Amino acid sequence: MVRSENRQPARPWGQTEVREVLRTRGLRYSRPRRVILGYLSEQDRHVSAESLYLALKQRGEDLSLSTVYLNLSVLAQAGLVREFSGANGEALYDSNPTEHYHVICPETGEVRDVTPPTIEGQPLGRFLRDYVERETGWEIDEPHVSLTGRAPRDRRRGD
Repeated sequence: MVRSENRQPARPWGQTEVREVLRTRGLRYSRPRRVILGYLSEQDRHVSAESLYLALKQRGEDLSLSTVYLNLSVLAQAGLVREFSGANGEALYDSNPTEHYHVICPETGEVRDVTPPTIEGQPLGRFLRDYVERETGWEIDEPHVSLTGRAPRDRRRGD
């Protein structure tokens, strides 16, 4: 599992809203989705499908790795979790689906959430989307900002 700041994720919805989000996309609120979302909602997590599978297996959950992969993909497409690339390009899933960015240390794999700055009163992503649409006429789905950097020296040495 990739380390992240220890903070509670901002949950924009509860179980009723999750069911509604899935229903509007023609999806069921299945046991695997409930188990996965339950684990992810306990604390802010940045996990790979494999690390999530192992954590759930340690808890006695009977889900296959392919079930975890499939459901993480569905939950990401539904906007209930966020998918992004980790330090080595592996897919990581963020339990915090609200708008924010990640800074990733390529040496340690550490991931930190970064609150989006505002420009002219708008979050950076919305500002970029509006700007690019005005400049190009393209309709932008969602801009993705990727930040890499080095964790503070004390964490890179393992202190």
